[in-house]
Formats: sequence, structure tokens, C-alpha cells
Amino acid sequence: MLKYDTRVIKTVNRPSAKEIDKRLKEAKDALRNRRTLFANPSKVVGELARLEIDDSDDVWELISLLIDELQLCDYAGGHPPQKSYETSIADCELWAFTWMSSVLKKQMYLKFSIKERTFYYVSLHESKFSKNDR
Repeated sequence: MLKYDTRVIKTVNRPSAKEIDKRLKEAKDALRNRRTLFANPSKVVGELARLEIDDSDDVWELISLLIDELQLCDYAGGHPPQKSYETSIADCELWAFTWMSSVLKKQMYLKFSIKERTFYYVSLHESKFSKNDR
């Protein structure tokens, strides 16, 4: 009989659809309740400029609209999710999504983390890859 470690199998199969759905719900809740922070504020400036967003406060409304577009199949992160190296969210899991945005009319990429019920913006930009390249 083959012996295997079930902990390894569960880790490789992560995240499940249920887990992705839970993170999206947590993100929506945090955004709705304005529990939002930038994981790396200096990185945000360039991304927001490329999206033609002048006021960083405007990004939260945009992300709220964009996150409503996401579906489970748009998950583009690791299996299991990668861990962040940013100081503010060190070792927190990163949730990445790629999808065709009807709001922005282009293929987008969003990466965030949830820590203590707070949404941490990690990255938002036009996707370098199409959905089919994943």
C-alpha cells in the first residue's frame, strides 16, 4: 500500500472554489466598510497613473466595481496562494485574478490580500497575459 501525506495533497489542491469565493466575499465586505490599505504605497503611484487615476481615494470605488466582475474561474494565483513579502502583509496569502473587465474595457489583473478583515491593495493593472495564457 502506498503511503502519502494528506497534508501535502490538501496544500497542492488549494485554493478550493469555496476558499476563493470566501476571499472575494471578505474583500467586498472590507471595501464596502472602507477597511482598505495599500500594501506598498510607493508602488501604487505608477499603477494609478497608468490607469489615469489622479486621487488615490478613487481607486477604492474602482476596485469595488471591478471586484464585482470577478468570478471563481478568474483566479490566476498560485496553488497554494503565494505568500507576500511586503512588510505590512508579510506571510499573508496573495489573491490574484485576471479577467476581461467590462468597466475598463480591457484585460485586467488584480492582486490583493486580506489581513485582519482589511483589504490590502497589492497590484492593479492591465494584464500582461490573456485569460487563455494561464
